[in-house]
Amino acid sequence: MGVLPANSQLASVPINSLLPGLFTSANNHDGLNICTQPGRENENMPAVVFRSQEQCRAELKDFVFDVQFNIVSATVYFSGTNFRGVETGFITSKSLKPIRSLMSLCAPGTLVVFDQVKAKGPDNLVRPIAGTSYMLK
Repeated sequence: MGVLPANSQLASVPINSLLPGLFTSANNHDGLNICTQPGRENENMPAVVFRSQEQCRAELKDFVFDVQFNIVSATVYFSGTNFRGVETGFITSKSLKPIRSLMSLCAPGTLVVFDQVKAKGPDNLVRPIAGTSYMLK
């Protein structure tokens, strides 16, 4: 199972407003939710490990409580080794089956970006959350 990492800065946030730490959301003043990639370095993962994943999840790292966030949907971009330009896939649950054909092309040097991620929290609210990137090695 692929884990989308989270940060520990959420420990002081009330439980009803939690977002998975890897993921942050930004609300503009028009009431629209905007989900963007965070400005941080890529996670590194061996290509063989990435290709073997069947599911993904959002996880809070270093958080005192066991809080579950289930992935509802995401747009996944693939580029680099074995890809001409950027290829796009979509998932509509934690299952990675819809992007299996793109995942099978992944090799060292491939960049995989999970963006426009939506997750359902313990309060059953679906939230847009920022994605993450994996540079496969």
